[in-house]
Amino acid sequence: MIVDAHLHLFRNGYGRFRGASPLGGTTDLEAYAKLMRAHGISAGLVVCYEGEDIDPANNAYVREIAAANGWISSVAYLAPGPAPSAERIDALLGAGHCGVALYLPDAAAAGMLRDWPPEAWRRLDRARAVVSFNARMPAIAQLGPLVEQAPDCAFLFSHLGLPGKWDSTPTRAEAAARLAPLLRLAGCANVGVKLSGLYAVDPVPPHEGARSYVELLTERFAPADLHWGSDFSPVLDFASFQAAMAVPGLEPLSAADRDLVFGAGLARKIGAAGAKP
Repeated sequence: MIVDAHLHLFRNGYGRFRGASPLGGTTDLEAYAKLMRAHGISAGLVVCYEGEDIDPANNAYVREIAAANGWISSVAYLAPGPAPSAERIDALLGAGHCGVALYLPDAAAAGMLRDWPPEAWRRLDRARAVVSFNARMPAIAQLGPLVEQAPDCAFLFSHLGLPGKWDSTPTRAEAAARLAPLLRLAGCANVGVKLSGLYAVDPVPPHEGARSYVELLTERFAPADLHWGSDFSPVLDFASFQAAMAVPGLEPLSAADRDLVFGAGLARKIGAAGAKP
């Protein structure tokens, strides 16, 4: 069983490719369904994003197509500010999303998130929601109190925690220093990391520049808390889908641990979302 922890499906496509879309005239949904068949993927977590230049109604679109595609789970886009009401959280979960997607480019955005009303976090926590972060390290450094505040949420940090690009492959010490805010959360039972978006560290396949990060993450986090994600379709601007599935640094893992990383661990978290405590 392979479950993709990070993909996007937009009504009119991604639209930010450096050249022509690698999907040609195929819709995101059609192209991804074909990739699922080719690579044995059984389900995926769609991370919604409502950028005005891409798909400002992506939350609703994804739930619309999910009605006819049972393999889709989704986390609804929410901006860190203004703070959503508890009723807004209820509405998104009621629409079928298993959690929320939060994009935090800096510490200021994390500060806005920490100012959300406690009841909003209580609603997410009671729902055992999946909370997907696209957060950079200065933001991650601010999130420890939230992780403690919502122990029943599944907090997932995308793209290795977005440690940034290096001109050369970082040493273990350099990688550890760059990942320090994320590594401090490794002892939290409700924190996981997506092994996705390796091109954000090293844009050239096989993304060897990401190896030190992946090795550190496999040492600090349990396999059930590491989740492979393709980052379809933006990843196709840098690598083939097959290349996105080949994560450097996972070679020492046992077959059972690889199964957890490539889907079994995430399936448990998605299955728990919405369950009553």
